Amino acid sequence: MAARADSLPVIVPHDVTLELYRRMLTVSLVEARLKVFAKQGKCTFQASTRGHEKLQIGMTMLLRPGHDWFFPYYRSKALAIGLGVPLKDIFLAMLSRSGDPSSNGRNMPEHFSDPALHLVAQTAVTGSQYLPAVGLARSLQLDGSDQVVHVSSGEGATSEGEFFEALNWASRESLPVVFTVQNNGFAISTRQQVQTGSTVRQIARGFGVRTFHIDGTWYEDMYRDLPPAIQQVRDGAGPILIEADVVRLDPHSSSDDHRKYRGEVELAAVQERDPIQRTELYLLRHGVITREEIDRQREAVRAEVDKAALEADAAPQPTGDDLMAHIYSPVPTPIAAPPQPISAEPVTMIDAINHALREEMAANPRVVMFGEDIADPKGGVFGVTRGLAGAFPGRVENAPLAEASIIGVASGMAMRGFVPVVEIQFADYIWPAMMQLRNEVPTVRWRSQGQWSNPMVVRVAAGGYIKGGPWHSACIEATFAHIPGWRVVFPSSADDAKGLLKTAMRCGDPVLFLEHKGLYRKMQAKALEPDANYAIPFGQGRIRRKGSDLTIVTWGSTVYQALELARQMESEGVSLEVVDLRTIAPFDEEMVYRSVRKTSRVVVAHEDSLTGGFGGEIVARIAQNVLDSLDAPVVRVAAKDTFVPSAANLELMALPSVQDLRDAVEKVLRY
Repeated sequence: MAARADSLPVIVPHDVTLELYRRMLTVSLVEARLKVFAKQGKCTFQASTRGHEKLQIGMTMLLRPGHDWFFPYYRSKALAIGLGVPLKDIFLAMLSRSGDPSSNGRNMPEHFSDPALHLVAQTAVTGSQYLPAVGLARSLQLDGSDQVVHVSSGEGATSEGEFFEALNWASRESLPVVFTVQNNGFAISTRQQVQTGSTVRQIARGFGVRTFHIDGTWYEDMYRDLPPAIQQVRDGAGPILIEADVVRLDPHSSSDDHRKYRGEVELAAVQERDPIQRTELYLLRHGVITREEIDRQREAVRAEVDKAALEADAAPQPTGDDLMAHIYSPVPTPIAAPPQPISAEPVTMIDAINHALREEMAANPRVVMFGEDIADPKGGVFGVTRGLAGAFPGRVENAPLAEASIIGVASGMAMRGFVPVVEIQFADYIWPAMMQLRNEVPTVRWRSQGQWSNPMVVRVAAGGYIKGGPWHSACIEATFAHIPGWRVVFPSSADDAKGLLKTAMRCGDPVLFLEHKGLYRKMQAKALEPDANYAIPFGQGRIRRKGSDLTIVTWGSTVYQALELARQMESEGVSLEVVDLRTIAPFDEEMVYRSVRKTSRVVVAHEDSLTGGFGGEIVARIAQNVLDSLDAPVVRVAAKDTFVPSAANLELMALPSVQDLRDAVEKVLRY
């Protein structure tokens, strides 16, 4: 290594190398102190950056902290320190102590956040940061900014499909993204040749992304080759990918022992590439610093690190007083007001949704839409968005057939103030996006204790009764009601669809907006169209029919089965009350309880499968809160626990019917 240092001319100014060295030394001493905390049981997870520090700090010196944007991964402590996160804050986050400005103990150690530095709070999920990073870069491009997005991971995460999707989207739209892959050769214990038969840079070139292969333990490569490339990204030349060869000097994490899968010879060899030792030798051989000065600097930095560590260790554990805070937005809900009709004749649900989108896009230039086939002339497979692309050029666009991309990109755009309204064509096809929908999108506000947010609307066509078969008939509300952070909406009429969509596009949270395909043009779902200011608060149900003998709690398509049954049984002397929840998360508990107290009998009906359906949660809440008001057991009506068949007669057998509902009502009334 010494021969290389001596033989090369001085490419990096010595003052830059000294600053790089000081920061790397800081990182190494932070890591050493954290190893002590880990052994003491005070730090539950440590992923050392030793061996990666020169690359991470070097990138912060080539980019513009506070101007550019950074999406790190769990091994990014050196990046955070390089950006300027105070050492005490690093330790507070690593120890999960009260006052931790990254998350106040919510997020795992190693996940740092600082809005002022544009350091975005991350999850521990491998590779899921790539698509939101691309989304934020898309927002920068739309605003004409010269900022760039730096997103990084280890080479193991590049096996994730979302990495490929991110390369595709960023390249397709020439977005300002700097992908940095820190290749230490190991995904925990799995070597790179198990991950791919190619190289990361070759994969990226297949998407048309310019690539750079550098030695991440030697700063001259970075200093010489990367600034012009980064400037080209700023100027609109599109993304680049840097594959940097680094070394992992420590085990994968504090829970790992790499001696189990790395031999003594290999471990000794990687020490020869220790970035700090290489820099010290470089400085000594160029006469920039003496050994005594190195020792003095090490002791000065150690004192600084120890002081920060002691102060953080003295901080108490989080109290938990705000345990349930920052799950949802504090934005106040709209005040409920009667709708003012603007149509002389009833409109379909499809038209009401289209008009709501049009009105909000006209009122708010930050609203953007994308999804599969939503642009004109098609305007969506059901025609919901027809005419909007022409009315709002550049703001309503088709997206790749990649659900994770649609959701992840929307989330990143929302972090910078855009309001994405995206469409997933069918509920059955939403599952490729589940990593974004479960781990990324709904946790943004929570994991950053309210510092970051990503309000967005995900429109999804759901439900059966259209002969759609097993892949075009799903109801998915129960799955998402189980995930904190999502608002789940399921209107059953045109006026409710418009009023609820208005609220969804104005609130500060991610909203899953379910549109039943069978109700799009259903005559019974038509209604007079409310005005542009009509907004329905979430968690406010609707009494669709008053009654006194039994309550049917329902939503979506089964609302009309309940109304039909109520009409039939009225002639039989039975009075049924029909409660349409309209929103699932939150749902109107008090309306349900008031109705139960009045009728003393309840049937809960929904189109989703019986087992695990949201009706079970409603029954449990009724049992917990108004059990004394019941004169009979609560009965559920739902789809059978099977997939929806394609044959029309089998579909009707699998899904709930008016007769099924009648049987349940009569059973409860007989009790």
